Amino acid sequence: MITFLYDLYDQIYYFFTTTEFGGTVLTLKLISYGVSLFFIFLIAVLLKRSDAAWWLKEQMQARRFIYGGAKVDKKWQIIQTRLRKGDEANLKLAIIEADNIFDGILKQMGLPGVDMGERLRQFEPHELKSVNLVWEAHRLRNAIVHEPSIQIAHEQAEQAVENYEAALKELEYL
Repeated sequence: MITFLYDLYDQIYYFFTTTEFGGTVLTLKLISYGVSLFFIFLIAVLLKRSDAAWWLKEQMQARRFIYGGAKVDKKWQIIQTRLRKGDEANLKLAIIEADNIFDGILKQMGLPGVDMGERLRQFEPHELKSVNLVWEAHRLRNAIVHEPSIQIAHEQAEQAVENYEAALKELEYL
């Protein structure tokens, strides 16, 4: 029995140490590398042809279509034009219109509340990093609406509009 095991061991050892086995293993490795590279290439081609990022494009397109991203862009250009004019009436209107755009987006997002202040309270600073900036701009807007004789500087109006712009960019509407 022991001689049988020694013979079996010798045959196995001889098979694995011969150059014939080494050549077979090398051939199998080269074939497997070639097949693997072919499948990697095929996966890359299929991903490219299937447009793997279609869901991202669809999401962006849907947001712009449903929430009126193009309308926001157009309205925002009007606000920027008002700021460039620089007279006090246009500055006040720019702030009010920016506030209205932001409030409209909050309504479309389905946030509950009677007015923008209540809707804005729904956000925590970690959810919307620019929420405090929006609060500053909204306070200025309230001062303009409730005290029409208030005087505002061009820098104040620009800062308020920039605050709204930062929030709209964070919400990906601009």
